[in-house]
Amino acid sequence: MKRNPSKLFCSVSSLALILSPHTDSQNFACIAGGNHSAIAIANTMAKILQMAVMLGSSKLGHGSFGFDERQTDSAPVPQMKRELPTRQMCLEAFKRTQYDILIVGGGAVGSGCALDAATRGLKTALVEANDFGSGTSSKSSKLLHGGLRDLEQAISRLDVAAFRRVRCSLQERSHIGNLAPHLSQPVPILLPVHHWWEAPLYYLKLKIYHLMAPKGTKSFQYLSADEALEVFPMLRPRELFGAFVFYEGQHDDARMCLSVALTAARYGADICNHMKVLRLIKGKDGNVAGAEAVDQLTGKKYSIRAKVVVNATGHMSDSLRQMEDSEAKPLCTRSWSSIIVLPRFYCPEEVGVFDPHTPNGRSIFFLPWQGHTLVGSGDEPGNLPGQESQPTESDVQSLLDGVKHFVSPNFDVRRCDVLAVWGGFKPLPVQSDSLHHTRLKNHVIQLGPRNMLSIVGGTWSSFRALAEKTVNAAIRYGDLSPLRNDSVTAESCKLDGASGWSPKMFIRLVQDFGMERDVAEHLSNTYGSNAFKVAVNAHSSGMAWPIVGKRLHSEFPYIEAEVKQGVRDFACTLEDMVARRLRVAFLNVQVAETILPQVANIMAKELNWTREQMKKQIRDTRAFLKTQMGQLTKENASQMNIPIKMSVRQVRKYAGQFSQMDENKTGYVSISDCCKVMKTMGVKEVPVDLMHNVLRDIDVHAQGKVNLYEFLLLMSALVQGDTEYLRYARLYLDQKKQMQGSIFPIAMQMERAGGSL
Repeated sequence: MKRNPSKLFCSVSSLALILSPHTDSQNFACIAGGNHSAIAIANTMAKILQMAVMLGSSKLGHGSFGFDERQTDSAPVPQMKRELPTRQMCLEAFKRTQYDILIVGGGAVGSGCALDAATRGLKTALVEANDFGSGTSSKSSKLLHGGLRDLEQAISRLDVAAFRRVRCSLQERSHIGNLAPHLSQPVPILLPVHHWWEAPLYYLKLKIYHLMAPKGTKSFQYLSADEALEVFPMLRPRELFGAFVFYEGQHDDARMCLSVALTAARYGADICNHMKVLRLIKGKDGNVAGAEAVDQLTGKKYSIRAKVVVNATGHMSDSLRQMEDSEAKPLCTRSWSSIIVLPRFYCPEEVGVFDPHTPNGRSIFFLPWQGHTLVGSGDEPGNLPGQESQPTESDVQSLLDGVKHFVSPNFDVRRCDVLAVWGGFKPLPVQSDSLHHTRLKNHVIQLGPRNMLSIVGGTWSSFRALAEKTVNAAIRYGDLSPLRNDSVTAESCKLDGASGWSPKMFIRLVQDFGMERDVAEHLSNTYGSNAFKVAVNAHSSGMAWPIVGKRLHSEFPYIEAEVKQGVRDFACTLEDMVARRLRVAFLNVQVAETILPQVANIMAKELNWTREQMKKQIRDTRAFLKTQMGQLTKENASQMNIPIKMSVRQVRKYAGQFSQMDENKTGYVSISDCCKVMKTMGVKEVPVDLMHNVLRDIDVHAQGKVNLYEFLLLMSALVQGDTEYLRYARLYLDQKKQMQGSIFPIAMQMERAGGSL
C-alpha cells in the first residue's frame, strides 16, 4: 500500500512538540540533498519544533506520561542464597515445601517471574513442560528492540498507549543491559531511505526515538546512498536515496532465559524443566492451591502446593485456564513468524538492516548474529490453530523471495544457502475489556475465577517489567508477605555471571588458559565471569596451541567442556544441549547433526545413559532438527519429480562413482569431488558458470555438498550441456505447491504484536 507523503508530514508535524530545541532546518536540508520542497517543509517543521519547546510542551522526552510505575526500594540488594542446586534437589524440595508462588511456564516471562519473586524473598517454584526457553522465547529475532514500529503507529494515530510502549521498551532495554551485560550488546541497524520525502520523516521519528531513550543511548546518523552501499553493498542502488543508522539491543535469547531461571534458583527458587502439569490442585474452597506435575524423564508425579499459581505458558495459556475453569473464554490468540539463517556474507558482520517499507510493500530485516545472518519479515503469516509449531518450505520460500527482491539482482539467492530455519508462535491477548483498560494495551494480567493468575502477551524487551507487574499482582491477590515490597531486578540485581565481567575478560582466558581467541570470546560472552569455571574443566587439546579447549567442530567455538557445564545447567536431553546450551542447531543443522554422536557420548557419561538411551536421544534429536530446524521438510521430496535425462547405464555408472567418493557413507559428496568426475569424462576445463547455474537450480541441501539425486541431476545437465529443463521443472513444481494451498499473511495490530521487528 502506497503512503501519502503529505499526510505523513502532517502527522509528524503534529508530534513535533516533543523534539529537542537544538533541532534546526540545516539538519533536514542536509538530508534532503538540496531538494527545495523538502527544505521548505523542513524549515516550517523546525520552526514549529522550536515554538513548541518554548511553550514547554516537551513532556514526553522527560517521561512525565507515567511510563515507569516502580518505586525506589531502599532495601539493600539481596545476596544469592546458594550455589546452583541440582535438578534432583529441586524435585526433593517439591515434596516438602509449601510455596508462596508456583509459576507454570519457563519462558522469558515465567523465568522473569521466578527471579522477581525469589529476589523479594518469596518461596518460589517454577516448572516447565519442556526445556527453559524451548518455545517462542528461544526463537525470536534476538533483538531487544525499542519499538520503532510502535513509534510509527503512535505518530500516525497520535496513540498515547503506543508512546508508552516505546518508552517502556527503551527503558527495559537499558535495564536488561544492566541485568546481563555479558549477554546483551548494542547492534547498529541500517534503515534504507528510498524516496527524498522519507528522509525528514525518518529523521523526526529517530529523533523522537532517541529522546525517549535513557541517557547514554547511542544516537543515530545519516548516510548518503554511496555511504550506505559501502556499509551494505548488496542494496539496490537505483532504489536507494540514503540511509540512517540507529542502534538496538541484541542478545542470545535462549541463554538469557536460562540465565534468568538459574539465577532465580541461586536466589532460592526451586526450578525444574521437563515437568508437565497434569492438573490443578484445588482447596476446600474450590480455589487453585497448587498443581500436580509429572517428571517426563522418569514418569514420577509430584504435588506442588502454593498460595498463588501463575500461568505463564505463553500461547498455550488457555489450555491451563481450561483446567481452572472448563468454560473459560479464550484470553490468548497467536501469530506465527519464521526466521532463516544464512551465511555471514549476506550481511555485514557488525551492521544489520531493517526496511519497514520495501519497494514491493513488505518489510524485511537482516541481522548479524554469532557469525551468521538472520533474515525475517515483519509481515507475520497467520497460522491455523491446529498446525504444529514447525517451519514449512512455504515460510522459507517466502523469506527467500523477500531477500531476492531486496538485494541487488546481481547477487544469487539460493535455497542451499539456508543453514537453519526456525519459527514460533507469538502470544497475543484477544481484544477484550481487560486489554482495553491496560496502559500499554499489549498484555493482560488476569485473575481467574478460581484465583489462578494468568499473564498473556509481552516481548523480550518487556519481559522483566511484565514479570514485576505479575508478582505485584500475586502479592496483592494472594495476600503474600515478601521480605521486599518492591522489585530489585530493574537496576540492582544482576544475573549469575554478570558481576565481575568486562568486555575484555576474554583476554585473561587466552593468557591464563591458552585458549584460542574466538573460543575465549564465546565463553566470556556466554557465561560471563563463570567462563573461568568452564575453562578450568576444559581438557588439553593435545597440540602446542591452543593448550586447552577441544572443539566439537572446527567451524564453531564450542568446546567439549561446555557439554559438561550444560548438564550442570539442567540440560536433560541431547536436544536441550545442541539447541539451547550450544545454539549450534539454530545456526547450522548440518553441523548440529554431525556432532550429535560426540555430544551424546559426553552426556551419556554425565547422566549415566545406557546405550539404548543414547541411541534414542540421537534419533529424537535428528527428528527435531528435521522438523523444527528446517533440515528437511516434506516439501523437499517434491524435487524428486524432476527427471534425470540419462540412460539407465549412465545412471548406474555415476551412481557407482558417487558411492566410491562417499567413503564415509554420509550420503553427500563435495563439489570438488564432482569436478574430479568431470575430468574423468574428458573435461579439461570445468565449466564454472554451468555448474553454478545447475547448483542454483537443483537446490543442494548444504553448501559445497550434493546428495546422490542432486549429483545425478548435475551429471545429467553436464552430459546434455543444457540446464534449462531444470529451471522449467522447478518452476512447474513451485506453481504446483502454490496451487496446493498456502498461508497468507495477515496484518497484526502493533499494540498487540508489541512493536517488534
